[in-house]
Amino acid sequence: MNFKKVFIFIAILTCFSSAFSQRGYQNLKEYDYEPYHFGFLLGINQMGFSIHQNLSDLNTVFNSTQFNGGTGQSDSLISVEPKSTVGFTIGIVGNLRISDHFDLRFIPSLSFGERELYYNSYLLNPPSKRDSVYEIMSLKSTLLEFPLSLKYKGNRINNARPYVMGGLKYAIDLSSDAKKSNDGSGAIIVKLKQSDLYAELGTGFDFYFEWFKMGIEAKMSYGLRDIIYRDKVSMYTSAINRLNSKIFQLSFTFE
Repeated sequence: MNFKKVFIFIAILTCFSSAFSQRGYQNLKEYDYEPYHFGFLLGINQMGFSIHQNLSDLNTVFNSTQFNGGTGQSDSLISVEPKSTVGFTIGIVGNLRISDHFDLRFIPSLSFGERELYYNSYLLNPPSKRDSVYEIMSLKSTLLEFPLSLKYKGNRINNARPYVMGGLKYAIDLSSDAKKSNDGSGAIIVKLKQSDLYAELGTGFDFYFEWFKMGIEAKMSYGLRDIIYRDKVSMYTSAINRLNSKIFQLSFTFE
């Protein structure tokens, strides 16, 4: 996650909130007293990985059956690093009022994104010669998400209201290759498990307009499970001791 961009976003949001809240007339005065309401969510996400490398398998020589190489080749892995990419999210908002300051929120969503693993290795062919090899594994994900969160709302200042939220999210990766078998062509090398459980924490502002409420929220989701699927011994998976998912999301809600 790029913390500099997050700080810039929070600073802009704070300025916007201060300017917006100066208006004397309050829109939707009774809105927060309704027992429940619905809406929709649009957002951008940045999917990534948190990797714990298996140091004992780094610099170990693997033969051609354990990596995507040619006949007679051997390979020695040096490192594996993750890279995040940007995707987008759409969802439906369901909000249940608990008290003046607490809401229970359920926002089933569909997130599209892609993550990459960068492998740096030495190709040994013949064994006395070392050629540096740099490979990229692109892993696309289509996540069907079911987040349940508790939202704490601060005091309303005219037409703006800050909040923080936290909760859990269960996600199913519709693009997972976990149930597909390797056909020997090397097309499927790294697989991700189909389901994951996330802990979530975020903050944002709600802005009250004449006919609707708009929310702007920044949220981090941390995967609690090791999501790499180990159906076969491979240089690409044995060098990873644990692989966790992490997602940063900037979303806009309309309720």
